[in-house]
Amino acid sequence: MPLQPIETARLLLRNWRDEDRAPYAAFLADPILRKFFRGVIDAATASAWIDGYIDTLDATGLGWRAIIRKSDGALIGDAGVGVIDDASRAVMRGAPALEAGWTIGRAYWGQGYATEAARACIAASWSRTDAAEIVAAAHVENTPSHRVMEKLGMRRDLAGDFEDPRFDAGHWLRPHVLYRLGRPASH
Repeated sequence: MPLQPIETARLLLRNWRDEDRAPYAAFLADPILRKFFRGVIDAATASAWIDGYIDTLDATGLGWRAIIRKSDGALIGDAGVGVIDDASRAVMRGAPALEAGWTIGRAYWGQGYATEAARACIAASWSRTDAAEIVAAAHVENTPSHRVMEKLGMRRDLAGDFEDPRFDAGHWLRPHVLYRLGRPASH
């Protein structure tokens, strides 16, 4: 059964639809947006990612949702809380289970959408899991993502810097920082 959408003041976070594939692929083909990732993504891979997101959301209730701007119905990115893969978890201090993440199309940067979407996904995730914390990680130079994490109330784990195992040893994208957010007392 599809998850219910999450609504904020300006955004609707919903399950993926076929009409999301082309605009999402355009975001992931942008080399500036993909600077701190493994490079640009082609349309076929972006579509496969959406298929994986749909399957994961259906199976676990966690994962990445489409972000729709309510004012005009535009897909502006993705956000969610998902289960951390085993290889990454193994190199993160404390082996956290859940990670918040987001991708916002470059035309929509600087408007607070990442923070608004991530905050809503995190809040919804507390009721779907008994996790004690949700983390977020980013490349050491990805200061815009660091700012979003701080706006979410996350705190940098100064002893938690790690080498992202998805990159080869010595690769400039390998160094990452880790931010943590403890479960609110009301959950």
